[in-house]
Amino acid sequence: MSNETLTDYGKLLAARKFDPNKPPPAEDVILTIGEKTVGTAQNYVVYSGQAKAGKSTFLSATIASAFLPRSMNVFGIKINMPPGRNKIGYFDTESSAHDFWRQMIRIRNLAHLDTFPAGLDAYNTRQDGPGTIRRQIWAYCQQNPDCGILIVDGFLDLCMDYNDPLETRRLTNWMKALTAKFNLLLIGVLHLSKGLNETLGHLGSNTDRWAQSTLLVEKNKEARQFVLKAKLMRSDEDFEPIAISKSNENYYQVPYEQTIQQQFKAKNK
Repeated sequence: MSNETLTDYGKLLAARKFDPNKPPPAEDVILTIGEKTVGTAQNYVVYSGQAKAGKSTFLSATIASAFLPRSMNVFGIKINMPPGRNKIGYFDTESSAHDFWRQMIRIRNLAHLDTFPAGLDAYNTRQDGPGTIRRQIWAYCQQNPDCGILIVDGFLDLCMDYNDPLETRRLTNWMKALTAKFNLLLIGVLHLSKGLNETLGHLGSNTDRWAQSTLLVEKNKEARQFVLKAKLMRSDEDFEPIAISKSNENYYQVPYEQTIQQQFKAKNK
């Protein structure tokens, strides 16, 4: 190792050293569910679930909650934007143009707005490859220092092979670097493996290990409900499961006890 390299790493080591005279600023609690701390700045949160289980529905409720008064939430979900950073960057990597439009309509309706929220920058990057998507996300954060929350639906499209240990670890390191450099909360969506309740592949194993929270979305066919549960919570205890149902394109919350009763009836027919 050259002297120049040693000098560079020495500077990096000095920058990483704990300094008792430099306490960090107060932690920004950005995402709460049932008044439990789910997501803070410089961390990331995962919404996981099987395909078509309702992940995007709960994601739209999460986004919509940011554009309601601080005293209001959506199904117990609440985003409070950090002071002076009232912009959300939203990257949809999966949806067709039609489905992306429907998602934006759903966000607008859940926020009780007549127009699309001005503080939401939404992008559809379905046609782009993983490297291009990551570079667009990084460029967005550089150009928008007032962004406090970044949302990616979904994480699978940020890599080529979710079972490659090296690639998925590099992606996880990229996510950690992104949240630290730009001091924001990253919220992402990740599928579960078929037949199992485990996030998909090596990518899922990595995200579970370093995520601040991993949430689980389930579809209850008998009760015709979507349910959001806490799977892994690093900063608080689990919140009570949230069950929602749909009528005439409108979503509404129902007592979770009804979901349990419907499941019990279905198993004992």
